[in-house]
Amino acid sequence: MSTSIITGAAGFIGYALAHRLAQDPEHQLILIDNFLRGEDDKAYAALGERSNVTLLKIDLSAPDAIERLPDVAVDFVFHLAALNGTQNFYERPYEVLKHSTVPTFSLVEKYVTSNKVRSRFLYAGSSEAYASTVTRFNWPVPTAEDVPLSIEDPTNARWSYGVSKLHGEVLTCVACKQFGVPFTAIRYHNVYGPRMGDKHVIPDFVHRMNDQVYSLYGHEDTRSFLYIEDAVAATIQLAKAPAAADQIVNVGSTEEVTIAKLGEMMMRVAGIRAPIELFPSPQGSVKRRAPDVAKLRSITGFEPAWTLERGLAETVAWYRSHPKT
Repeated sequence: MSTSIITGAAGFIGYALAHRLAQDPEHQLILIDNFLRGEDDKAYAALGERSNVTLLKIDLSAPDAIERLPDVAVDFVFHLAALNGTQNFYERPYEVLKHSTVPTFSLVEKYVTSNKVRSRFLYAGSSEAYASTVTRFNWPVPTAEDVPLSIEDPTNARWSYGVSKLHGEVLTCVACKQFGVPFTAIRYHNVYGPRMGDKHVIPDFVHRMNDQVYSLYGHEDTRSFLYIEDAVAATIQLAKAPAAADQIVNVGSTEEVTIAKLGEMMMRVAGIRAPIELFPSPQGSVKRRAPDVAKLRSITGFEPAWTLERGLAETVAWYRSHPKT
């Protein structure tokens, strides 16, 4: 029997990962969230009804977080807790920094420095780490894990998230190496799907479609989108792969599309015909973002099972039936 901790477990990727792992009754799960962004909904509560799942409400950025964390040895720590959402980067940058940096210290202090992690500490990084490299230095896209990283403009609030993710990667790498705990830092690239919140381009556009407002921002920018089920599959494969130990690995899709094309696909799967009003992206937004996934493929053999159109159909349908309140 194995035991895993998942932080940010009520959030988007955290919940989907927990839901997948909970299917194995021999896998004990300790799910942690403070519901600052994650949803304390019926779906999350249902996970807690399983005999192999324990739900804990802990603010990992609070002064007493270390004392409140379970004092047990675990096989895996999946550290997904952070305050994400593009709107939050601009509107709540202080909270983004606090809740995306301090929790990593709490987990490292509790489980890494005491060698309570038997198999792997997995940190959820982000493609935001590449923003300055691509924008300022015109680095090739798709972008590989070994490119140099930098901070373009510390006065731009958007960097609140990118900096916190870089900080977490460094903390994870140095602490785990110092205390002899294997780690994997996963740089997720635009994971999407049902229940992802409402401060990202896809749900944001669906909510506008529901209001018959067909406006789209950053239409010339390009992104590669990975459906949540594929992201979870890649995460589990990396956690189990010996070759992924002490590595930083991109997780994403190779299908790069403009935001304008994304909007057109969303309208098509929703069965809506109307012109889209296009606007430029906010200051600091990266014009191109797509991962080089050669490393992921070489370690795990991973290939996405979901096409973008199929994933968008599922996601748009979910958000159309869950209107923003």
